[in-house]
Amino acid sequence: MAAAARKVFDRYDVDGDGQLTAEEYRQVVAELGDTGVTAEAAQDLIDTIDTDGDRKVSFEEFRASMGL
Repeated sequence: MAAAARKVFDRYDVDGDGQLTAEEYRQVVAELGDTGVTAEAAQDLIDTIDTDGDRKVSFEEFRASMGL
């Protein structure tokens, strides 16, 4: 399951820096067909997963949000 989580995380980590941003999230969901996600909604989602307050999501935060 952790390997699957890593694969999903890496897909959203567009620039490969190990951190997911709201803009990266918006970019990927737009590519998948959902062009209605606002910048504010994307940041709200990131903020719910972010536990260290940097307004980004690390793989550890991502994995923890999935209960892994």
